[in-house]
Amino acid sequence: MKKTILVIATLLFATILCAQDRTLLEIDNEKIDADEFIHIFKKNAGHTGNVTRKDVDEYMELFVNFKLKVHEGQMQGLDTSRSFRQEIAGYRKQLAQPYLSDKSVEEELIKEAYDRMCYDINVSHILITVNNNASPEDTLKAWNKINEIYKRAVNGEDFSKLADTYSQDPSVAKNHGDLGYCTVFGLVYDFETAMYNTKPGEISKPFRTRYGYHIVKVNDKRPSKGRYRIAHIMVVSPQDATDDQKREARETIESVYAQLKAGADFAEMADKYSADRRTAIKGGELGWINVGGRMIREFEEAAFKLNNVGDISDIVSTGYGYHIIKLLEKEPIKPFEECKADLKSKISGNMRSYKGRDVVVANLRKEYGIKDMSKKVAPFYKKYVTDSIFSGTWVIDSTLKLDKVIFEIKDQKYTEKDFAKYFQKFNVKQPPVDIKMLVLNAYKQFGDKNIIEYEEKHLEEKYPSFKYLMKEYHDGILLFALTNDAVWNKAIADSAGLEAYYETVKDNYKWGDRYLVETFKCKDEKTAVALLEGLTYNPYWEKEKVISKLNEKDSTAVIAGELALEEKGHSLLVDNAIREHPVNADTVISIYRSEEDNSVTFIMYQEPKIKELSEIRGIVTAAYQDYLEKQWTESLHKKYNVKIHEELLDQIVKELSEDKQ
Repeated sequence: MKKTILVIATLLFATILCAQDRTLLEIDNEKIDADEFIHIFKKNAGHTGNVTRKDVDEYMELFVNFKLKVHEGQMQGLDTSRSFRQEIAGYRKQLAQPYLSDKSVEEELIKEAYDRMCYDINVSHILITVNNNASPEDTLKAWNKINEIYKRAVNGEDFSKLADTYSQDPSVAKNHGDLGYCTVFGLVYDFETAMYNTKPGEISKPFRTRYGYHIVKVNDKRPSKGRYRIAHIMVVSPQDATDDQKREARETIESVYAQLKAGADFAEMADKYSADRRTAIKGGELGWINVGGRMIREFEEAAFKLNNVGDISDIVSTGYGYHIIKLLEKEPIKPFEECKADLKSKISGNMRSYKGRDVVVANLRKEYGIKDMSKKVAPFYKKYVTDSIFSGTWVIDSTLKLDKVIFEIKDQKYTEKDFAKYFQKFNVKQPPVDIKMLVLNAYKQFGDKNIIEYEEKHLEEKYPSFKYLMKEYHDGILLFALTNDAVWNKAIADSAGLEAYYETVKDNYKWGDRYLVETFKCKDEKTAVALLEGLTYNPYWEKEKVISKLNEKDSTAVIAGELALEEKGHSLLVDNAIREHPVNADTVISIYRSEEDNSVTFIMYQEPKIKELSEIRGIVTAAYQDYLEKQWTESLHKKYNVKIHEELLDQIVKELSEDKQ
């Protein structure tokens, strides 16, 4: 009975395996699955209606030729070369990114960034610094301090005075906490979020960035100014200038300002007076600027107060001296669809991009059932890591085994040794922080990094779309390298082969009816008439004698102009000449005079002839490449055994047709 059950089970298992076998194509021992063919057919064939067996057969022929070439590349070992592996690894890194970040979060961030860029926010803030790796005690101390300041601010105390007294932002001594107008991407993301989420006149609740704890007060919110293209005139007056130098600079800028108001040209005044010689030679033009951009605050605020193109500012004083600014052009915020690609690019290079990755990591922790093993790194902050980490001289005891598992992802285990190697990135000169928090934060980053790397490593197993995409890139890069050597470069470098090929096909490349066109410019009507008569009554080969005779007294009487061989329909000159003075194989020659410019045009019919290789090298080279590729493909069919499982093709037709419905 047991033996019977075993036989039935074996047969059933064999049947299941046969049912799952979807091998469509075999090239020697390589098997290619039907699903790969279906994927490529859907992507490239371009059929919009029902798919027929003929459609599939035609594409199958192309597919077989493509796979033969890829197989040849693999047999040559091209996909094992260092350059190939580096190239495919680079592409894989790029192609993997969309799978390692939550798409919906990315779309939300793009829309959020656009909504924010439509407004400029005038904001003040107070900062209490605290390191991300600070001890819980130090963190609580900073939290309590910012909360105390927050309560006093919302109860009506002067925000700028509180900033002067308590803020640990180094710039507070100059700006009293007032940052001026800011916009999206100008500040760290958490600060930006608090700034945009706080209403004008209100104060945000305390929040944390990598710098510490903040509160912000929104002083104003206005529709975005967009971009301004500006020019300026600068008169230098540094902080350490003498009183006489400062007075001279002030008098100069006031004189320039008065002249501009009287109608003087801004560009000319910039060239004459501006100390910024880099821009002075361009009329003072600085280019495009944005709110919260590269300009110092006083300068930027004055620029964005200008409303109309052509307006000039009052005299602006900065740490560099005095300026007068002119508005050259304004560009408002563009529609969302026009900004989307640029915003996506900016987000990908911004800290906010980690939001999408953090969502993926959180989901993967649940999917893989990752346990919290942070207690297992306790030896690091209790014994292994010392204060030398803050001087960049920390070295872990080489006698330690460090073989305990401290992190697991399914079948992948990571030991203390792996973490110690990762922790070396923190072994740099830095201000001292709480070692326990430094280790725990590093462990969190270590886990996130390994989760992402594990997921990236297994993308082909989880996502068929990624598997086929990588297969396309693999085969495409391989095919390019192989075809480059076997066809393209060979056709260009093999001059003898190209010439031999040209001899076999040159009868296919003949000129149509052509005309030798030669035009002579005459100084006056009398000379033109004389030239016309001379050319009419003398053979073509004696035309030089006719011209020399007319040029005896004046060498400029007749000047040879254009000489060209032209086909009908390719030259307006020829077409007009033929239309007015028909020339063909019977007439051979036509000569006519233009009364408009006293020119005489000579046209001679040329019988069709074979084009020289030098005249059509590009066209013949392309044809030679096609010839070489055809020969190469035929040789591959002879070199390898190709087997198509025809019985699967009808099933593929059915599947493709069902997908179209």
